[in-house]
Amino acid sequence: SSLDPNLLPLARGLVVVPFDPGCVASAGKLLSGGHAPKLRWVHCYTAGVDALSTFIAGPLRDAGLPLTNGRGAFSSSLAEYAMLAALHFNKKVARCQANRANKRWDKFEMPVLRGQTMGLLGYGDIAKHTAKLARAFGMRVIALRRNASKVDTD
Repeated sequence: SSLDPNLLPLARGLVVVPFDPGCVASAGKLLSGGHAPKLRWVHCYTAGVDALSTFIAGPLRDAGLPLTNGRGAFSSSLAEYAMLAALHFNKKVARCQANRANKRWDKFEMPVLRGQTMGLLGYGDIAKHTAKLARAFGMRVIALRRNASKVDTD
């Protein structure tokens, strides 16, 4: 969350950790204070940078520096995790684990994902990958996006 002031004059790139408020604040001060004259690039490894841009958009614009992000880098992995969660709850894994721990083998309905509906808030790269996997399970997918004028049929 803090930057070494001795290294700032040498820095050519800066990676901002958006989950660390101290890092974001330090980056904003660094960019607006001219403390890193050789800086040519700022990168955020997460996909979404909207909140981060709110804090450092002005200094980035003033310094003429590009902000890049990790869009697409984690989409497949996070989509698989979303399907893991859907399967976990749909297949009642916690109940199965408790039954096993208690040496109880009760019978209960275990539904399938086919025919169920998955709702996605946002339809960026991660959601598109998740939708593709959900459809492979035979699920119906409904996605809500911020901009209604962008229509995706995939």
